Amino acid sequence: MKGRIVVCKAYGKPFEIEEYDVPIPEPGAVLLRMTQAGICGSDLHVWRGDQVNVPLPATGRVMGHEGTGVVAQLGQGITTDTLGTPIKEGDRVVYSAVFPCYHCHLCLRGDTNWCVNRTYPAAGVYPYFTGTYADYLYLPPRHPFFRVPDELPDELLGPVNCAMGTVTTGLLRAGAGEGDTVVIMGAGGLGLHATAMAKDMGAHQVIVLDRLDNRLRLAEEFGADATINVEEYAEPAARVQRVRELTKGRGANIVMELVGKAELLAEGIDMLSNGGSFVEIGDIVRGREVSIDPSKLLAGKSILGSLMYRPSLLPKLLDYLVRNRYKLPFHTLISHKFPLAQVNEACEKAEWNQRQTEITRAVLVP
Repeated sequence: MKGRIVVCKAYGKPFEIEEYDVPIPEPGAVLLRMTQAGICGSDLHVWRGDQVNVPLPATGRVMGHEGTGVVAQLGQGITTDTLGTPIKEGDRVVYSAVFPCYHCHLCLRGDTNWCVNRTYPAAGVYPYFTGTYADYLYLPPRHPFFRVPDELPDELLGPVNCAMGTVTTGLLRAGAGEGDTVVIMGAGGLGLHATAMAKDMGAHQVIVLDRLDNRLRLAEEFGADATINVEEYAEPAARVQRVRELTKGRGANIVMELVGKAELLAEGIDMLSNGGSFVEIGDIVRGREVSIDPSKLLAGKSILGSLMYRPSLLPKLLDYLVRNRYKLPFHTLISHKFPLAQVNEACEKAEWNQRQTEITRAVLVP
């Protein structure tokens, strides 16, 4: 049996689709049939050619990391998910989007999301199906995966293992809690999940910035107390001033950068209250530089980098969605679906940089 994968052969060029034999899972492994694969902002960075400083494998890079699927085949010895819940073919699962080495010094202490040996998967290398933009995904032995509760509809699942896990970890690292003011830069999939999670953690005020009105309206539905359209407040100083006005001159306890623009670091530091934390998540492109005034950090301001999550977070997020599935419009996050064969069209329509798009989160459906 053959299956398709999406490959980046050259930055800034259309993705290509290749076919490979679908592997039989080895003992301890699991083969998933993909049902949703999210078009994340990091995938758009690759598609538009931003990551030219990261060498591509000679055979090309297998694309996709966010998504969900159903069990197509279980390797010998697998009868339960990672938490011990019975599992069978056809069950829906959410899996960790991080594929670490498990033996570096960071993996050994549980920080698998910071694994020093992580690399982008190369096309044409067995077991071939190592990205989510594909018909199948191969989970090697020991890889964390969790059965999806029956109560959750499919529409809620695609972003769980990237957008939702990533921003939740960032908020936890910043110590988000009761009474905080949180500023969220970007109202895409990450920003909308961050809005909901910040409110759930006790934030009294959440302020969301974006340039797309449709995303800002959706942010309000997810609990944003105020929004700022960055086209209306075009200058950084104007945005900082607006945040100061909304916080009665105090500034924010936490500012999260979820857009992927390096220059937002300096702007975000100015939005912080003394003792506040700037959380950098979005700027994954290497080689960008920004100037800041270090003296602004002396009053307890901190800069935190945050990357993905520990796998143990995923079942907690599934429980959160079960509790809140009727309280917040999570079913609206995935606004568009595209067949796998239309991956390049999907990326073009999802592109938000310097243009308007009606898409909040798009998924590929093989």
